[in-house]
Amino acid sequence: MRHVLALAEHGSFARAAVALHLSQPALSRSIQVLEQQIGCALFLRTVAGVVPTDTGRLFAQRARQVVQLAEDLNQSVQAERTLQSGQLTVGSGPYPLESVITSALGRFMTAHPAVGVRVRVRDWDELLPRLRSRELDFFVAEISTLRHEPDLEVEPMAEHALYFVGRAAHPLAGRDQLSAAATFAYPFIAPARIPPRLLEPMLQAGRKFAGPKSTPRAFPSLECNVVATVKRLVENSDAVTALTLSCMAAELQQQRLALLGTQPWLSLCYGIVSLKVQPMSSAALRFRDFVVQAQAEVAPAEAALLARWKL
Repeated sequence: MRHVLALAEHGSFARAAVALHLSQPALSRSIQVLEQQIGCALFLRTVAGVVPTDTGRLFAQRARQVVQLAEDLNQSVQAERTLQSGQLTVGSGPYPLESVITSALGRFMTAHPAVGVRVRVRDWDELLPRLRSRELDFFVAEISTLRHEPDLEVEPMAEHALYFVGRAAHPLAGRDQLSAAATFAYPFIAPARIPPRLLEPMLQAGRKFAGPKSTPRAFPSLECNVVATVKRLVENSDAVTALTLSCMAAELQQQRLALLGTQPWLSLCYGIVSLKVQPMSSAALRFRDFVVQAQAEVAPAEAALLARWKL
């Protein structure tokens, strides 16, 4: 098609061949093969040069549109490959947002400032339909309920221990031995929808504390998927919550929060979740790399926190 357009523009095999960086015989053979395939002449050869036939003019008109589309596509693909433009939409659960996503976002925006990023913070059961409707490139969340979904690509990440935490002057603060049941004497704030594998043992512990004649307490007392808000609520009440060490490092250091007990009770396993039938864009793949890098740095950071607090 480019050969036809060049020949129609220049009106000469010699001039068109120079513009295309081809030899004149090679261009002539190319046009002849095309005319044989179409079954009619595209150009009239004269002593003064070549001019398109009616079919040639129609062919050139359509070819110009196709070539322009191909060039536009090539530019788009090149921009996508080099991340000079584009849009990325990712989802995150509340816990990974605090521990890995924020760090990954900072690095991605620094490395690829021309790519716009949207972050949707939801619980895993709300992120899944958004992924399936192609609203998200991928999401990072607790994956215990997602591992066996046939349409999902689930890439597990490291497990993160959950610790009960309260305000620094909480009545339970400073006790080495603390049962989960004792913790549920106080209102519990959930920073995320509690997965079934965690919910049942927590309910059992709550029932054990309450006893058969006690009025059951709502569980959780409050659900809020903004971790910063949860921490402020805990700082200013006797409510407790469960966080990973990386989610509360600053508050522990500033003695605004205190661990209740010295051992983790449960754990979370984050994962990168995408659709098998939807290949990740270059931007999504690059951001995924930053997520994996941030996750690799969380483990030694949490180990240092463990040593600092002698857990």
